[in-house]
Amino acid sequence: MYQEPEYAEQHTPAERIRIVIIGVVTGALVFFIGKSWLFPWFREFASNAPCRNIFGIEGVKALWYGLFVGMPVAVTILITSIFGWRGYKIIRDGQFPLAKEKVYRPTKVRRGAKAKLIGYIHLLAFLPSLLLAIWGSYQAKEMLRTIHISTTTCTASTEVESGVAHATFLFATSTTPRVFAFFNPKTIKKV
Repeated sequence: MYQEPEYAEQHTPAERIRIVIIGVVTGALVFFIGKSWLFPWFREFASNAPCRNIFGIEGVKALWYGLFVGMPVAVTILITSIFGWRGYKIIRDGQFPLAKEKVYRPTKVRRGAKAKLIGYIHLLAFLPSLLLAIWGSYQAKEMLRTIHISTTTCTASTEVESGVAHATFLFATSTTPRVFAFFNPKTIKKV
């Protein structure tokens, strides 16, 4: 007996527009914060990393391990938190897409072994970024072993760390655009 395939419920056009607007606003906010604060701060930090210590760790070591290990680990945590829980529910229910989950285009509901395979793929989605973090730890260690840092060119300590902490407080308590001018590490004077 032929059975008509079952399809998951789709988002309405109004829901799609709302999701796109939320995505665009969130993306623009992340881009603006990165462009106006994060990347300038990172450039400033990287330019004089040999002269800094962060919680007793050399600045260059923090920079290399932050780039090669910290960022992939952060991506691993993000992927695991998003896809891991979803993969677990797919395996538990034996259905993909999940019950009561809306989709953007007509999607057949898969059950059984096919759904569980999709669930396991979701559960294992973090592996590439975790492997990148493991590889990055060896790369950072090798880079630190081969470079020779001369700290004789370091000037007096900068106010960037304390200025950023102060700017973070101002940013959290104020809504004026002038805060971003102070929030930018390039505007903070060195001692």
